[in-house]
Amino acid sequence: MKSVTINELVPGMILGEDILYEDEILYPKNTVLNEVVIKGLARYSIENAIVKEEIDLAATHNERVRFNDDFKLFAEKHSKNLFVYKRLMQNFINKKQQIPDSTLLAIYKDMASTYSYGSELLDFLYNLVPNEDELTYTHCLNSALLAGTFADWITMPKPQAEQLILSCFYYDIGKLNLPYEILWKAGKLTEEEFTLVKKHPVIGYALIKQTTLDERIKNAVIMHHERMDGTGYPYHMKGNHIDLYARYIAIIDTYIAMASPRSYREALTPLQILGYFERNMKDYDTELLLPLMKRIGDAQIGTTVQLSDDSVWEVVIIHPANKSRPILKNDNSEVMDLLEHPELQIVKSL
Repeated sequence: MKSVTINELVPGMILGEDILYEDEILYPKNTVLNEVVIKGLARYSIENAIVKEEIDLAATHNERVRFNDDFKLFAEKHSKNLFVYKRLMQNFINKKQQIPDSTLLAIYKDMASTYSYGSELLDFLYNLVPNEDELTYTHCLNSALLAGTFADWITMPKPQAEQLILSCFYYDIGKLNLPYEILWKAGKLTEEEFTLVKKHPVIGYALIKQTTLDERIKNAVIMHHERMDGTGYPYHMKGNHIDLYARYIAIIDTYIAMASPRSYREALTPLQILGYFERNMKDYDTELLLPLMKRIGDAQIGTTVQLSDDSVWEVVIIHPANKSRPILKNDNSEVMDLLEHPELQIVKSL
């Protein structure tokens, strides 16, 4: 809320506090201003009034996020840095101009300056509307941001954290040499199309093989689609034969892919993504994944979700062993444990 002078009041504003005159309520809180009310305030020589701002009118958690000045700055800097990052990568691929590590880390640090903690980044990523024409670049930039948050959560030493962040800027570079209409096709890929897409780790590795990039970055590019049980690609590697950074990026890549909206679906909520990880635990390094899942789950406490029956609830408790099926509370103070209602699913974060 903010205080404005009588001359700044305009019809449509909403009072944030009662207007008093000689200890009597002249106009109550939540009064919608019109010309009559504004003239009435002037008649009683009221000099200032407290009015609601956009964020005060937000009814849900994510509405408040979208009205938040920090989120607006995040979105503004995201657009600016995405343009810079795209130009750098195009020059790298087309003109063989290697990018100084410090340049990419400066992009990360500029973006990271707009949020204070990891749960805020998750909110910002969920509410960010991506440019449909820049999805591969957006995917890598967002992955780099999430990598920094993950590194903070597990207190990864700074040199290793920076290498993980840098790996995220490069790991999908091979996709930049594939047809856009196949990469971001709305429907199911044909067998031939999927075979082509699965070549992007090898294509990416060929682009960076002769550079002076750290070997861990190169390993992340070639191995990020390998899976712990050997079902990944391109080489069906298993377990600890997969580079540590690639194992982290497998988690990051999955989260960002599911958290990003597409023309054919909305972004999945963090709790929906946790459900995916719970169902596919064998694909990932659980020693890395489980601590991150706990932090993601804890960040959802206090958020608002919509269920498949259109009911709206607040997340109040995350189950330690089943983080995607929390205990919920509604506006009537009714409590529901989603574990006891398998027929209901979380469909949206509000």
